[in-house]
Amino acid sequence: MYKEVIQLRKPSSQSKGMFLKLLPLSLLLIGQGYSIQGLAQEADNTPVLESQALSSSNGLPNSQLNSQPKPLGNPLPNPLTLSVLLENYANQSPEIALQLANIDMAKATLDNNQVGNRWQANIQGRLGQREFAEETQPHNLLALHVGKVIYDFDQADNQLQADSLSVEQQKVKLQLVENKQRLNVVKAYLNVLLADFQYRIDDEGMAVEYVGFDKVKDRHAIGQLSDVDLLSAEQKYQNALVKRMQAEQMQLKTRVELANTLGLPSERPDELRFPKLDSFKARSIKDVSLQALQAEVLANNQQLKVLEQAQQAQTYALQKAQNTSSPTVRADAWVGQLSSYPELREGSWKATLSVDIPLYDGGAESSATNQVQAQLAKLKAEQLQLQQALRTEVADIYFQLKLLDAEKKQHQVFGDYADLYLDYSRALYENESSTDLGDAMVRLSEANYAMVAWQFKQALLWLQLDYLQGKAVSLQAPKTTLASSDTNSTNNP
Repeated sequence: MYKEVIQLRKPSSQSKGMFLKLLPLSLLLIGQGYSIQGLAQEADNTPVLESQALSSSNGLPNSQLNSQPKPLGNPLPNPLTLSVLLENYANQSPEIALQLANIDMAKATLDNNQVGNRWQANIQGRLGQREFAEETQPHNLLALHVGKVIYDFDQADNQLQADSLSVEQQKVKLQLVENKQRLNVVKAYLNVLLADFQYRIDDEGMAVEYVGFDKVKDRHAIGQLSDVDLLSAEQKYQNALVKRMQAEQMQLKTRVELANTLGLPSERPDELRFPKLDSFKARSIKDVSLQALQAEVLANNQQLKVLEQAQQAQTYALQKAQNTSSPTVRADAWVGQLSSYPELREGSWKATLSVDIPLYDGGAESSATNQVQAQLAKLKAEQLQLQQALRTEVADIYFQLKLLDAEKKQHQVFGDYADLYLDYSRALYENESSTDLGDAMVRLSEANYAMVAWQFKQALLWLQLDYLQGKAVSLQAPKTTLASSDTNSTNNP
């Protein structure tokens, strides 16, 4: 096949006219082509993925970029890298702000519930009259009062434990939300890159259909083709043009989504660098069983930790509810003018130690206990439900990771074929034996897109798994590794 390609590279004298006519398109398509090997080298060296004007590098049109409003704050760097976004822009979102407010509310609730069990001091005053010994006498009071509940059968301690766990629960939720935000940023960033690659494919396809339509028009003008042939060619061109326009709009849409995810809706990211994904290439699922993976997730998942802390908090709340009708012991002291006749009656100070023993609470204890028990049962059901969903999600990720090697081999073979077919089509084109060079370029671009999409899929699967395991979403290798499975695991292929 190679010798045939070399022989076909020599153009005949009769084909010079057609060759010169199609040479500009050929150069355009060749200039836009990427090989699989070149793309792999780009990924390793972290090159710039240009997203400039359509006429120069098939990125987002300058007219659309310039029509957007200017950002109020510091603009995003250009070129933009994923590592910079994760380091400086992934900690700002309405959900994170909401969770910070939830932490403050939990702290305020804790403080408020402890107010009634702290030392309290106040000034008590009274201007009054009363009847004593069949005569009206003044009954005034002006004194400093200090008091505190001394013992309440651990009601205050249980409330404190429950509220403290609620605060810790909200802090874990914050870590969960921040990690989810980082994962969303990665997804939005990679979507922009895929949209740029897809645009290049559709732009090349539109150019090929346009050339074909132009040739049909020329032949129709001299009567070689019918009106049906002309309309058929025009329909193919219009379909390709609409597909290209859709890809162009997807470029803008993904950039809008990325800016919105970052909390910078007025920004429009322009030039994006290909991220470094080397750490994911070194990770393998071969020596890890599904059971070990599921156990790792169930042991470290942050959502489960939130539910576990909520159950612990409700356990303390249940103990408090069961002591609702327990006695309370209180100490109080007064200093000052306790009556209008201090020398005869109350004097200038007094101290008391009082006990309050409820005899009938109207069902308050049983009502509070039933409410907490129902909430506790709900949390346990939610925990089981979440565990079930996590097992399913982990299994889905696990089997997708198992297929990655086979998919990579598939894309590599298709890329080799597209690369070789391009050389073959170029040789045929130069000899005017065939005019499908544009189709070959589109096929090569599709092979490159498939390989890039595979790399992004690999990275996102591992990042999603890290997120479920409670690890920080990062482009670097995780700090901990999964335990290896037994060699006799039934899940090994």
